[in-house]
Amino acid sequence: MKKIITTFIIVAIVISVTMYHNSQSVETLEIANIELIEVDGSLQHDAMENLIAPYKAEKEESMNVIIGESVETIEVGKPESKLTNLIADILLTEARKYVADVDMAITNIGGIRRPLYKGNITIGDVFEILPFDNSLLVLEYKGSDLLALADAIAKKGGESISGMTLVINKNKAENVKINGTPIDSAKTYKVVTTDYLSWGNDQLEPLANYINSTPLNMMMRDAMFDYVTCATINNQKVSAKTDNRITIKK
Repeated sequence: MKKIITTFIIVAIVISVTMYHNSQSVETLEIANIELIEVDGSLQHDAMENLIAPYKAEKEESMNVIIGESVETIEVGKPESKLTNLIADILLTEARKYVADVDMAITNIGGIRRPLYKGNITIGDVFEILPFDNSLLVLEYKGSDLLALADAIAKKGGESISGMTLVINKNKAENVKINGTPIDSAKTYKVVTTDYLSWGNDQLEPLANYINSTPLNMMMRDAMFDYVTCATINNQKVSAKTDNRITIKK
């Protein structure tokens, strides 16, 4: 007699997006459905697919929830681009709600996986643009480390930054400024970035040389959710611009 091995499959779909504003949660969207299903060893692939189908459909539906609108298709590129500028600006704005004196923001272009297309912005769009579970930190650096960071950015041909401006000349950074003022090597500065980059990953080694660290307890995509949602609440659409924060000397 064939022995039937009983197993339990937990099918769980939990999508929770918490929007933050002025250090307070202003809106929480949560879609959760957890069910314990008893399955025996005779269950075939098609039957399994039929069991999972309703939960899969529910997840797909939640990803289609509209949270805002973009007035144009916002592309990714180097040395700067509308989307890399927008995302860095969002990080700086959100970080200053928790740490008021943050000087600049940086994230890696490689973590921005596709453009923000014109029209409705859905939860799924944000997940596709920022698919990695990167947490935000405010890190403190000496000015000399930020000058080294600027050289690393120049060597890469550009990056997603806000608060810093620089000129790339033969893979070296020139005229590096924080909020319009030349960097003081002896001064300390606060930078919002991701936990991934805080380890010096993606050829941005100077980011590993921080003095102090303050976790913001939010993911990078949470900051984008907050920005888009707040824009919608204020009857605004998402737009972006380039502003020569990174230029290449000719």
